[in-house]
Amino acid sequence: MFVYRFLMVLLLAGMTLIAGAAGIPISNPAKVEDMQQIVHIIGFDQSIQTAIRRDVENTNTAKPEAYLDVEVFMRPFTVDAINLHVSTVMAKYLSNDYAQKLLKELPKPAGRNSTRIAQFEMNQNMDAARREFKKLSPADQKSVNEFRISPTYLSLLNALTNSLEERKEMLGNWSRDELQGRIHSARKVIAELMERGLKAEKEENTDNLNLSDRIPLTGLRSFDQESRLTLNYLRANLKQNLQFSEELKTLQLDKLLLPLSLTTRQGLENSNLSILATETMFDNNSKRFDSLRAAYTTALEKIVMPAQKREELAVSNRNSMERILDFRLRRNEHLRTYIELVKQILSLCENRFGKIKFEANSLIFDNDQDMNQYNAMIKQIDVEIQALHELDKEDWDYRNRSLETFKKK
Repeated sequence: MFVYRFLMVLLLAGMTLIAGAAGIPISNPAKVEDMQQIVHIIGFDQSIQTAIRRDVENTNTAKPEAYLDVEVFMRPFTVDAINLHVSTVMAKYLSNDYAQKLLKELPKPAGRNSTRIAQFEMNQNMDAARREFKKLSPADQKSVNEFRISPTYLSLLNALTNSLEERKEMLGNWSRDELQGRIHSARKVIAELMERGLKAEKEENTDNLNLSDRIPLTGLRSFDQESRLTLNYLRANLKQNLQFSEELKTLQLDKLLLPLSLTTRQGLENSNLSILATETMFDNNSKRFDSLRAAYTTALEKIVMPAQKREELAVSNRNSMERILDFRLRRNEHLRTYIELVKQILSLCENRFGKIKFEANSLIFDNDQDMNQYNAMIKQIDVEIQALHELDKEDWDYRNRSLETFKKK
């Protein structure tokens, strides 16, 4: 996470300042509420807001990969909020006595004219300030000059200068904290969707699953685009997984090898059709997953972002894909073995149809060879089912650990 720099404006640059220890707070500081009035009167809060906006716009032009949505980014930086933050710092560097004098002098004609000229300098440049100064009558020019070299006014300039480093640090921390707070809120939405999805998969219950969450904007374009893509991908993937689970339920795979099903023509036919449907279903689900993942990866590659971030994202996605592919290969191997064994049992029962009986809730074979072959295949099926359960648990544990890691980012 990088901190956005701010273009800090020094009020009335070039003026002679009262000698003092720069950056060291004074012993008799002004009240924050008095400093707020002073900052508001001289328009320093508005000038800082303008400077922040201008700096973001300039950075967007110079570094489009780090583009910030100005309106979203500026939401916390209202004039009132800036006033409070700046005044809290500046109050440490202006004495209470001078604060009271400034509150009396700034509203007077000389104070108002000085403030207006200072605002031209802050918001435009020195030339604009000089032009504004020349518009004043000779008497007003004289009063402005006298006010600007008075100890009262110079105390304000000292406060502005001596508080500069602390104000820059405060604004930088504020900017960072606001952006990180918005990023945390966006990540929280994604994490909650992942958590609800895991719970729904485990409980096989989608009644309380809400997939309509909208992710809040942070203002950082690359992050917002990536977050929206990730949220939509997770939502689509979760829907697909739940749909696949529901489709599997309709096949009633747990009834494929019921003794009664293996001893009737209709039962064997239904079981064979279910196995064919299962193979097709697994194949289609795999293709849909690959399509979702490919679309997600392609869309991510189109996002304009810093080179380092792109490399980190590429590495993360590559590692994720490798893990997923490894999991799918191992799972598919056990599934293929399971399906093949079921086919072999169905084939055995078809070939020995009429010789295998269903009595007392059990299969009765007319020879030991068929019985031993059947029992061996059932035993191997149990092994494959156990392996699938262990793989599912491994995947479940991994996704839970990933979720916990994601929450801490």
